[in-house]
Parts: sequence; C-alpha cells; structure tokens
Amino acid sequence: MGHKLETKGVIMTLLSLALINTGCEEQIDSPAVNPSGGETVKVTLNIGFADEEDGYTVATKSEASTDHGAFRYELQPTVKNKGDASVKPDQLYNLEIQQYDRSGYRIGGMSSAVTQEIGLATTLTLAKDKDCQLVIVAWGEGNTSPRLGTNTLDNVQKLSIDASVINIIPVNNMNKMPYVLHLEHVCVEGNTIKSIEGEDVRLLLKRLATRLTLNWTYYSYSNYTLNQILLESIPTNYNVIPKPDESDKTYPSLLDQFTTIQINPSDLPDKSYSCWIPANVRGTNSSATSQYYRIKSNAPIGSSYASFIAGNNADSKKKLNYRVYLGGSSTFDYNIHSNTNYDYTIKFIHTDLPVNDRRVTIIDPIPASESNNNLVPTANCFMVAPGGAFCFNPYKFTVNGNTTDNTVLQGWCSSNKIRSVKVLWQTKENGDIGDPVMGVVTSATDHTNIVDLKNCDNLDNARIYCRVAPNTTGGSGLIAAYDGTDNILWSWHIWITDYKPSPIGNSSVDEENKRKQKYTYGGYSDDQLPMMDRNLGAQAGYTTVPPSALEKAKTNGFLYQWGRKDPFPASYTSNESITQIKANLDKPTVGILNLYSPDGFSYYPLLIDINNQATFREAYKAPATIMKGDNNWNKSLEELKHAWGGSSDKTIHDPCPAGWRITEVKNYRSLFKATNISFNNNSVSYYQGTINKVAGGTSTDGGIVLKFDNSNRSTYIRYTGYWFEESVFNYIGTMVFMWCRDDVTAASNKGSAKSFQTSSGSSSATLYNSGVLREAMPVRCIQERE
Repeated sequence: MGHKLETKGVIMTLLSLALINTGCEEQIDSPAVNPSGGETVKVTLNIGFADEEDGYTVATKSEASTDHGAFRYELQPTVKNKGDASVKPDQLYNLEIQQYDRSGYRIGGMSSAVTQEIGLATTLTLAKDKDCQLVIVAWGEGNTSPRLGTNTLDNVQKLSIDASVINIIPVNNMNKMPYVLHLEHVCVEGNTIKSIEGEDVRLLLKRLATRLTLNWTYYSYSNYTLNQILLESIPTNYNVIPKPDESDKTYPSLLDQFTTIQINPSDLPDKSYSCWIPANVRGTNSSATSQYYRIKSNAPIGSSYASFIAGNNADSKKKLNYRVYLGGSSTFDYNIHSNTNYDYTIKFIHTDLPVNDRRVTIIDPIPASESNNNLVPTANCFMVAPGGAFCFNPYKFTVNGNTTDNTVLQGWCSSNKIRSVKVLWQTKENGDIGDPVMGVVTSATDHTNIVDLKNCDNLDNARIYCRVAPNTTGGSGLIAAYDGTDNILWSWHIWITDYKPSPIGNSSVDEENKRKQKYTYGGYSDDQLPMMDRNLGAQAGYTTVPPSALEKAKTNGFLYQWGRKDPFPASYTSNESITQIKANLDKPTVGILNLYSPDGFSYYPLLIDINNQATFREAYKAPATIMKGDNNWNKSLEELKHAWGGSSDKTIHDPCPAGWRITEVKNYRSLFKATNISFNNNSVSYYQGTINKVAGGTSTDGGIVLKFDNSNRSTYIRYTGYWFEESVFNYIGTMVFMWCRDDVTAASNKGSAKSFQTSSGSSSATLYNSGVLREAMPVRCIQERE
C-alpha cells in the first residue's frame, strides 16, 4: 500500500488514505511514516469537542475587585444561555490527525483532511510508539488554511490563521471555527491511545479562539466623556499549535505580529463589546496583589490590555487614559487562553481627578517648548533618553564640534522657510507591543506636545523643540519640518535610548550604557578612533551572543540607502527559517519592524519609488520612501559621490548623531586576523580574509561575535540582511552588509560604495569596493574627533 523511505535511520511507510463508512465507525488507513522496524497499530479514536472554559474560574481567585482607585472591574461568570457559551460545530469539519515522535518528526497520520459526523469512532493506523505526540485539528467548514501535512512539528508550530478568517464567525454557528488538540505525551501500543502512565486519553478538541466581552459603565469624573477604547497588544494571527517559550512557557513569541483593535463607544449604546481574539499567554506576577497594582511595571512584556480614553468636554487636549490589563480571575494572572470566555464588567467610579492611581494616565499636554531650554548640537540624528527634552536650530549643522550652516536646507528655504514641524512615524518599545516611544500627539493637526517650533524665520535663532514619552524602554521616531504646505523640507531621526557614549576620548569604554570600542588589533590604533558598540538606531549592543530572540532583534538598528540620512526599518523576527521577505509595505509585514503613526497605534506605511533616480531634494521630501530606480537612486554622481564625506569632514547627509559619523571601510580591518591590510586602491574590487571570530556565526545565533583588540574585547554583529531589490529583504539571519562612508567613484549598475560583509557559517569576511547604491543596509558610527 505504499513505498518505503529511510530518513535518519527511521523507515517510513507512506500509505494512502481510505475512508470507509461502516455505519458507526470511520476507518482511516494511513500509516504514513513508521519507526524503524515498521510496526503499526490500528487505533480507535472517539473525537468530540470540549466545553468552553470560563475565565471567571480559570484560576483561584485572589482579590477580584477593589473599591480603591479610579475604576474597578470584575470577571463575570459566563451566562450559559448565551450563544457563544454552548454552540459547537455540527460536524468534525476538515479533520486532520498527525503523529510525531519526541523530536517532532512526523511518524504517522493522515494524508488529507476529511469531514465526518460527531460520535462516530475513527480507526486510524498509527506508528507504534510508547511516548509520541498527537495533533488533531478540525479546521472548520470551508477553511483553506495550510494543513499540517507532512511537516515537522516545528514547522507546524509556525502555521497560523489570519484573524480575518476568525473575526467573521458568528457566535451562534461554530461550524467555521477551528478546533485543536495537541497531546504531547501519548502511548500508541494497542487499539486505543493512552497517556504514558496508561490512562485513557480523552480526545476533546478545544476552540482555537478566545471570546472577549467588555461591559462598562462610565459615570465618572465630571466633564469627561468616554470616546475611545483600544484593545492593545493583541496577537494579529492565530497560531494553530502554540510553541511555548522553553524557559517560561509563554506564547506567542514577542517577535510575532501584534495589533491594536479600535472601538468607538458611541457606536455601542448598550456599552458592551465582544470579539474573538487569539490566545496570549504571558504568565503571572505575584507583585500584582490587587487590581490597584495591575500596572505596566508589573505586567509581563506583551500582556494584552484595554485602554479606555475619556476626553474633557471643555478642553479636547485634556484626556484620561485608563489601562485595564486582561487575564484570569486572580489579579496576578496575565494569561489569555484559547477556548475560554472572558467577560469583564468595568465601572469607573472616581469623582475627583485620579492623581494617585497609576493605572490612569492624566493627559494635560503642554507644548514641547515649555520649560525646555536644553539646546543641543544639530545633527540628522538626536540621541535622547525616554522622557527627555531638547531643542536645536534646524538651519544649522555640527561638524567636529563646531556649528556650521546647513547650506542645503537654507537654500531650499530661501523663499519658504519652515512653518511647522510634526511627528512623521515612530516605533513601539518592542516591535508591535508596548507604548509608542515618541508619545501620542494631541490631535491629527496638533503635534506641539511632542514637537514645537519657534522663531522659524530667523536662521540663527530658530528652534525646534522635542519632548518624548517617559517610561518606555526606547526606540525611534522621525520628525519632519514643512514649508507651510505638505512639502517636507528636512527630517530628523530621534533615537530614544539610555545608551549615551561620549563622542570624545580615544580609548574603549566598557560600561554598558556608555560602551564604545576602539578597534586596534593589527596595529591600527593611530588612525582608529572609538566607534559605537551597536548599529545606528539599535535598542541594544552586545559583546556576546544576545540571550534571546528579542534581544537579538533589538541589535538590528535601521537601514540606510548609501548617501541618504533617512532610516528605514530592518528585519524583526525570531523565525530562523525566514531569510527573505517580500514586503507589502502598505500593511504590516511579518518579519519586518513596523512603524506607527503619531496617534501611537495606526500602522505607518512605507513607499517604494522604482521609476525615478531622485535628487537629494526629491528624496528628502519623502523620507519614508525608498528610491529604487535603476542604477543608483541619485541622478547626479557629482552630487552623490561625496555625500557622506569620505576622508574629509562629516557632511550634512551623514545620518549619525553629533560628534559621530559613519565608519570608513578601513575601520573594520581590526576584525581580521591579517595585519597591514591595505584598501586604499579603488581599483581593487575587494579584500577577503579570515576574521577574529570569538563565538556565534550561525543562523541560530543571528550574528557573530568578533574580537577587535589584543585584550579580547569583542563586538556582536547582527545578521540583519538588507533591503535588496524593490520590496525584497534578503539574507535575514544569514548575512550582513554594512555601508561605509568612502567616496563613490563611479556610477554603474553596482555603483562603487564600500562596505563590510560577513555571513553565517563563514570564517571569513570581506571589505567590498562595490555596492548597489539603492540597497538599504545598516551602518555604525565612529567618533569624529579625539
């Protein structure tokens, strides 16, 4: 009934699927893959549907509500006469059963999904195994999602169903709802499956989706009206089979996609809202001893929550933002499980301004210019700590510690000077989760609480003021200056970080938040000033392989087209099998860092221009548009070739903060074992040599650790991949190219920009003398002066 395959010592027999109607039993013969020895057994399975769990009783209750603070909430018992509490599918639609060994290799199962009646016994031929895994999925009526198939369990755990498929399922008809069961330890020896302890296993499939219901009463502080509800940090898609973190058993991965669901209370006169959401299991924290302490600092990263936002009726700038963390009935439980109904009643009860309730943010914005006299040197990137404020002269630029005129911007402003400044985009703290790092603007037309402008007609005394949100872990944003129309004149990258290395001095500094690295191996100390320990815009820098996928992603930083100052997002994924992504940039893309609008939750789209070779003026009008025209992105080689300054002074196109500039290609010589590397002859296409590898270098490490001096100091270089052709991100997790500032000397399809490159599994690296100028790659910054 098939043919035999042998893989890694396991003989696998592939058999066809036969569905035989025997009246009260379904016969499925499909011993697809067998263990060595080829033994199979026919197993009778009785499959049904589990009842939904009630979030009210998921865990032992602690203090479920409190009379203290601005609001209280309670999980209510699910009312059994509700449609969503009792309805089950009327058949096992698109039923699929697969068997895996302890390592996750498929050893048996069905070759295709079938639909059958509930209550009929199913006989299936499985591989004989004392401790294996079984996955059973009833995909739902009409569901065409990718099946489990012959994939390994690891690949099965990467399968997901788009939320749009689940969202439209009505609560009174569950036929289209997927139901799932993953038995991690079962014994297949006789005609029924048992636990490895010998007990019969109940095959009750569980609903994939969580049912969330919010009921609220807002009779609160006078003169405020509830006008917006946001469900935040909600997983975007439904993982069919979760893959819990090995250490804390949470899921989904923090590097998966998350979204925000916006609710308009005025559309819901009954003050109630229900929806399906994916599971989000984030763990517990015993510090949350009551509702009063279910606050951001106690919530595990990635916890889902509802933001209730009320506006002041007399002054629209004033708002109250109430944060209600979701989870089980105990106050320390932040888990949202599948097959569970969570029915919340929230009552807002304060009669005074809730100044002492840390679950409430009182928003009474002041202009960013108010009490902000922190004048800093002007550059295209500003490093500022969370909650920090600063101001700068937009018409100036700082080179070698001296203030100079930005003659390019001043020329573009000869007729129309800067008339307004706005937030263009920003990131959240951890990809799609956490708070927006710039903050939330007062309104679509009023950004003055974050960016403000004074004396805009005075080239010497003009000031742009910026104040970023407090209490975040950092990220990035972009602010833009306008000429009174929709035309952008210039933009500046705001790098929000606690990292603060000194831009002067000539030695390595090892303190983490001030760390900088002087590359000296090979005898280059005389011409090698210290450089940053991380890519420009990165949230973290490491000297060893980072401890988690999230920390690896934080080292990515941003990508830059050669010669441009504007940052573009890099990859952001924990999936080691993703090496290439075709980006659809008008909506969130799996594996790419998403950007957010000034409102803090709407996705900010990127654009691609493939038709033009843009000038600097055209490019700087569109800082969120990557120029992918043929050859290079710039029309004029003369304008482009010294854009980043080469061996001369830093230029106004350099994207680094004040006191720093992009590295030259020679600055990476100390990462090689060879000495006396010469790379000054532009006719040489590249230098390739053995690198000072300390650790890492595989796709699972996401990068490589390289030694750069004789005292064994090292730096972690992330395999970010790069923005390759029009909308393709290539070599994610396997390679890095890092642009250098050396002058471009030729205009050709490949250009002649220099870069440093190394790749996964390689013991060598390359200093290139050519590179496609339109590609976007990471950069590192080195000190301008000692």
